[in-house]
Amino acid sequence: MKRILFGIILALILVCLIGLPACTSDTPDTTTKAGGPKYGGTLRIADAIGPHNVGWPGDTMFGIAGPFQEVFFDPILKEDAKGVVKENLATKWELSTDMKSLTLTLRKGVKFHDGSDWNADVCKWNIEVFIEGKNSYFANVASVVKIDDYSVRLNLNTFTNTIYDGLASALVVSKAAFDKNGKDYMLTHAIGTGPFKMDSFTPDVSVKGVRFDDYWGGKPYLDAIELTTITDPTTRKSSFEAGNVDIAGGDLSKAEYDLKEKGFEVVNGYISIYCLIPDSKNSDSPFANPKVRQAISYAIDRDAIVKALGFGWWTSVNQFAFPGSSTYISDIPDNPYDENKAKQLLADAGYPNGFTSTIIVDTFVSNKDAVTAMQGYLGKIGIKVDLNMAEMGPAVGFMVNGWHNALFGAARAGLIGNVNSGLANWTTDSSWHSSLLKTAEFQQIYQTSLTAKQFDPAMAKKAVQYLYDNTTVIPIYAVTRGWVHAPYVRDTGFFTQQNFWYWEPAKTWLNK
Repeated sequence: MKRILFGIILALILVCLIGLPACTSDTPDTTTKAGGPKYGGTLRIADAIGPHNVGWPGDTMFGIAGPFQEVFFDPILKEDAKGVVKENLATKWELSTDMKSLTLTLRKGVKFHDGSDWNADVCKWNIEVFIEGKNSYFANVASVVKIDDYSVRLNLNTFTNTIYDGLASALVVSKAAFDKNGKDYMLTHAIGTGPFKMDSFTPDVSVKGVRFDDYWGGKPYLDAIELTTITDPTTRKSSFEAGNVDIAGGDLSKAEYDLKEKGFEVVNGYISIYCLIPDSKNSDSPFANPKVRQAISYAIDRDAIVKALGFGWWTSVNQFAFPGSSTYISDIPDNPYDENKAKQLLADAGYPNGFTSTIIVDTFVSNKDAVTAMQGYLGKIGIKVDLNMAEMGPAVGFMVNGWHNALFGAARAGLIGNVNSGLANWTTDSSWHSSLLKTAEFQQIYQTSLTAKQFDPAMAKKAVQYLYDNTTVIPIYAVTRGWVHAPYVRDTGFFTQQNFWYWEPAKTWLNK
């Protein structure tokens, strides 16, 4: 998952209050019940991240593009923030007794925006697109077999309990549209089964959806949803305060803190942990020595960084787990800031005078001021590091091809509900972080957790403990993402699902 990170909107309130035509709707602004949801209106969202590709799930960037996905698409299953699996486009899922196959019973009567049907042929094709696109959730699916018009079987090489995460993230598209128009067309056209159908799309700028009247889940309350990409948090804040958007979202910063102080609601939750990832694989790297990695952990004053730069949104961590989560280990020592201990560990490792190195910074998910502070703390113990600020393309290159005698600074996500998807970052199965030492011992611990019939937090905790004991990576702080709501926005459902991007566009309404 790569960015963690990785994006909100208030405009209509002012014009509505003065009765301008922009507030009119084709649907009467009626209330479904006393004090309940109302039909009508356009919800405008500004997010730090926007889609480059709105309609082709075979592209890995499809799922890393802000909150647009569930406006246009539905996943095969739903999974809440605690990892509980629920029906959606599939109404039933059955794992065979030998755990070698998973059978899905599909919902009938579902239409895509182009009028084509959701059925077994379409489901099979979509999952095969995920497999061909190297979607890691489906790496152990050997084949997909149509049983009848509304059931399919996934034959598994090995059962992994993250398959349910995959099915709950598997946003399906129209096979008929692909057959007619091809992949390039799908990249710029969102044709799903979701509550809204695409009206317009400008890459990296905006995308708009209008209500899909044939939505299988019931008539959406809103007439339309407009999503605009505004990367700068100060600009998003200004747009929100000016009444140009109803929701503003992204990784939380001072801008959102200021809005919260003014009384606006901020819906937020943990999404990633910012880590320094060492070059521990190359034997000539200082970071191959665990005492050097421990020295770095003690050298950085996490609490000071969080207090100065987090504005209440960040939390210091020294383990790869969110505070309060099912896999957070409460009795792991805090590793408090201790410059003298860090210097002694460095001397014990054979570097009494320190050494020279680099922190490669993934700017897409990094706070430059926080990384600069880390640079300063390491300098105090004799590790003189330069900062290499890598944009998305070069950063991905380092992740895949490796780095030498350096630390890689990046946020890593996938830690809500079933955390096995996040722990996969550090396994031999992952093609990422190729300069990180990935051990057979950790792989075995992880595989035991991954292949259990159901996710077991106790098993995953063993993996978290191993990462801590071996200072495999150096966690610094937990990052939160969130959305600032105008007071009239209701029932968005942000942070109620396993995937933090997902929400409830069909249930959202405007109380005005």
